[in-house]
Amino acid sequence: MITSSQFGSEHSDMDYETEAHTFMLGAAVEPMQKIRLSANASYTLGTGSLGEVYFSGLTGNLTSDLKLNYNVSTLNPNMVTLYNTYYVNQMENYSDLDFAQLDITLGASYSINKNVGVGVNYYYTDLNDDEEYVYGDQSSTLQSLMGYLSYSF
Repeated sequence: MITSSQFGSEHSDMDYETEAHTFMLGAAVEPMQKIRLSANASYTLGTGSLGEVYFSGLTGNLTSDLKLNYNVSTLNPNMVTLYNTYYVNQMENYSDLDFAQLDITLGASYSINKNVGVGVNYYYTDLNDDEEYVYGDQSSTLQSLMGYLSYSF
C-alpha cells in the first residue's frame, strides 16, 4: 500500500500490486572438443494493477488552478485538464497489466584455436499482452540473429 506520506498528497491512498512468475530452463553441451551448443528458455507471467484510487479530499472538477492558487492555464492551456482530479481518480481503469512472455535463445560456437572462436546466437521473444495498458496492445514477436568473433588473452 502506498500511503499519502509516501506518494501523492495528504488526500490520497493507493494500493498497487504486481506479480511476476518466471520459469527458466537451460542446457549446454559440447558434442565435440571445439563445438559448444546451448539452449535457454524462459516463460514469464505478469500481472499488476492499482486498487481503488480516489483522492478523497479533492472531488468534482477541482483544477490545478484551485490546488496551486495560480492560473496555470496561462502557462499551458491543457494543464487544467491534466490536473483535473476526475482524470486522476480514473487511474485504476487503465492500470491493469496482464502479460505472458516467452524467450528462447539457441547458440552454437566453434573454437578455431586456443584464443579465437566464432559463434552464432538466435533469439526469439513472444510477448502476449492480454490487457491493453496505457500504450495499447503491446503484443509482439521479435527474432534476431547475432554472429560474433571472440578472442581470449
